[in-house]
Amino acid sequence: MNLYMVYRLDRSDGQAETIRALTRPAHRAYMDHFAASVRLGGPVLDAAGQACGGLMVIEAENEDAVRRMVAEDPFEVAGLSSRIDIYPFRWQTKRPDDLPPL
Repeated sequence: MNLYMVYRLDRSDGQAETIRALTRPAHRAYMDHFAASVRLGGPVLDAAGQACGGLMVIEAENEDAVRRMVAEDPFEVAGLSSRIDIYPFRWQTKRPDDLPPL
């Protein structure tokens, strides 16, 4: 398995807060299916402490699997993000014991 960092930035047309509020229950239920794969995750906050995107580290077979997972997330089906970046990730600092050695 490989690790991938997913960075999502909300759309900037003023609709993000409404979309997030309406789809949050479905998003959480969807993400529950991936509890074993998502090593960490949560909202990215703006200077006022409001969600403006998201960050996850996901363990997956390959990047295509991560892209499918993100694309089917209710947040993305509803059009929440203006930008989604996915990169391979190497966990170095405070690396969990269950990951293989570097």
